[in-house]
Amino acid sequence: MAPLDYRWAHAVNSIAKLSAVQRQIDEAEKTQFALANFVNAIEADIIWGEAQQTAVMGHPPATDGDLTLSSFLDAMQELSAKILSLWKQTETPLIVKLDFKSSRAFEASSELLTNFIANFPFTKSVFINADILPGPANSDHVAFEAVTFLQQVNALSEQDDGTHRHKLVLSVGWTTANATDEEIHRPYSSEMVKEMLNVLRPFQDNFTVTFPLRATSVRKSWPALCPLLNPPNYGFTLWWAATQIPDDELEWLFNTLEIETYAHEPSGKATTFAGRTFYDILGFDRFLEHRDHKNSTPSTQLQN
Repeated sequence: MAPLDYRWAHAVNSIAKLSAVQRQIDEAEKTQFALANFVNAIEADIIWGEAQQTAVMGHPPATDGDLTLSSFLDAMQELSAKILSLWKQTETPLIVKLDFKSSRAFEASSELLTNFIANFPFTKSVFINADILPGPANSDHVAFEAVTFLQQVNALSEQDDGTHRHKLVLSVGWTTANATDEEIHRPYSSEMVKEMLNVLRPFQDNFTVTFPLRATSVRKSWPALCPLLNPPNYGFTLWWAATQIPDDELEWLFNTLEIETYAHEPSGKATTFAGRTFYDILGFDRFLEHRDHKNSTPSTQLQN
């Protein structure tokens, strides 16, 4: 499946939200997944649960939640088995993105993750995500030490002599601030991009890499972000769920990342970035449907 074919469920951090996803997939199963109108990419955040002293689903400033990571991963395995029994069209019909907000939660979950990855059946289906460098935020605080996190994910990929490495996608980004209008449009800088490329260099051939980017900042940051797409195994995951991005802004993102061609550095050959970006954006499915309908409607001319 192409990245554009995935429908995202964002912040599935509670039993209630997980149940809603499960119900949607149960409904799709009744038609043997014949219609592409169900969630097939599930994003969830992980924190350290102080009360339960284990990794739980949640987003800071929350310090606990009603859904443990262990229970969430069990549910993902059940969904994968359900889809696998009927879905034969692609090797990756379901994506699970695990967005770790706590290094303690990540380190304590090593065995859970190892077992989950070993048993999850799909290629490039498990996104291991963390913000590992300072970005357009209000401080330099980062919950992870970048090199340590990369080494830990690399160790995960080497379990069972690397048998399951093909299932992993490394998803690494920058911290952000999102309280004010100025903050949510604050750009990524060339310095941020250079730092990320440098820290990834020892691992760049080991993984498929996706960079989670705040969608509201991409246009303003575009010249700085372009070098991230020079390696062919690097791509983007655009995220934003707080507000509806205007259609003209979504159109710019779509044209820039899926249609336009560019001179590839350093060869100068024409290239496109199509098929390298996931869109975990509120209302993006509606935007695509409207765009497809508009482009498929024959134009008519008024006759005198």
